[in-house]
Amino acid sequence: MVINYSNKVRIIPEKSDKNEYSPSFMEWGIINKENFKDIYDVPIKRWDPLSTTTITTDEFGLEKKKERYYGHYAYLSPIRGQRPKGFEVIEKNNSLQKCSKKYWKDYKDVFMAITEGTPLNGDVDNDHDDCYTLIITEDEKRKQNPFSDSPSKIEKISERSKALTLINRYPSMARVIDPEIDVYIEKKLPPHLKLARGINLVTISRNFYPSLCLDLVPDDVLTGIFLSMKEAILYCILEAIERDYYDIPVNPFFNIGSKVGGSQPRIHGQVYIDLNGDGHGSRLEGHLQAFKQMGEDCHLCKTTHGDTDRIILKTKFWTFYTTGSPIRNYHIRFHPDEHIRRFTQLNINQIEDLAKSMKLIFKALDDIKIDENRNILFNCCPYGYDANFHMFGDIIPHEIIGGAEMADDMRVARKLPHKAAAEIRESIEKDLSTN
Repeated sequence: MVINYSNKVRIIPEKSDKNEYSPSFMEWGIINKENFKDIYDVPIKRWDPLSTTTITTDEFGLEKKKERYYGHYAYLSPIRGQRPKGFEVIEKNNSLQKCSKKYWKDYKDVFMAITEGTPLNGDVDNDHDDCYTLIITEDEKRKQNPFSDSPSKIEKISERSKALTLINRYPSMARVIDPEIDVYIEKKLPPHLKLARGINLVTISRNFYPSLCLDLVPDDVLTGIFLSMKEAILYCILEAIERDYYDIPVNPFFNIGSKVGGSQPRIHGQVYIDLNGDGHGSRLEGHLQAFKQMGEDCHLCKTTHGDTDRIILKTKFWTFYTTGSPIRNYHIRFHPDEHIRRFTQLNINQIEDLAKSMKLIFKALDDIKIDENRNILFNCCPYGYDANFHMFGDIIPHEIIGGAEMADDMRVARKLPHKAAAEIRESIEKDLSTN
């Protein structure tokens, strides 16, 4: 039952099963009658009026019911500040350089409660913050529904499993909203603001492996992470379409290191699935328009990447090269040689090859002393878009940038891309010759 008082709302909780866990406000993206108080802490998606344009054409087959935009937007979600930050402890102990199997063997992190089925304090009989989770996929096996509002009690995960994909407990977007609360929020929010809707996923390795030492992650584990992430995205999209969501941008990525947004040292990937149906960012708009203009003459299918002097690794399924217009020095771009639109279209051979290649390249970057904090981004065609798009990825090392670079979509690089490629190639060749 909901009683309105101006901009406030008083909630009279409904009866619930005492054995069920009641999430606090916005945990796992859940907003219900038990945890909602007022509109001031709900997650917001806000478009910047000085850099946002209305999409007025019928391009890309967008669903016609809603007004769409492209430009700059921000997710505002206070619960993100509550997420635990495991890297801080490691940095205080100056242990980032200890990338050895011996050092990491007995390391404990916040995800261990989920994988081992035991709270970090060891008290499994009482309800604690780390006693519950929402697992979407265990390896490629589907588990809880992506729109479930009932976190499950943790249980030990099989040692045979390689990876798990979870609903992020501290998300940027609301995933499940009580209908009455939803109506109230939409009514009370100012017209220039909107409730941010979507699904935030996090994919972890079953056993602990450090993200800053990618060469220590076994090939089959990294492959398992990619496969679990892929299946979870497909499951989420299927369930979202069943609920009449349209035109869904999906952003898979990895934050390797605290300087690029990583809060946990265990290797893990994330996925942002935006369910607002209101358009996409300016960078994606640029990619969409570029591929549209290329038509059948796809640049990634035909280019030699500077007559091969910028190619650093070419395998049976992938091409890795230093981009000619880098976002950072030593910016590496990669793409499947097959013209596919999305991460979820990758087959098992492509994913296994990607895992091996990624480890090889990260080891090469480590050997030539490139900043160990790096982002891995997968650029994909949104679901529902009828666009000619060749999926590609970016490996972007951390680097301090200047004011001019913040003012526009530009970068000033000091390292010529073909020379950066030569350094990385030499390191890869040296590594391969010693193994």
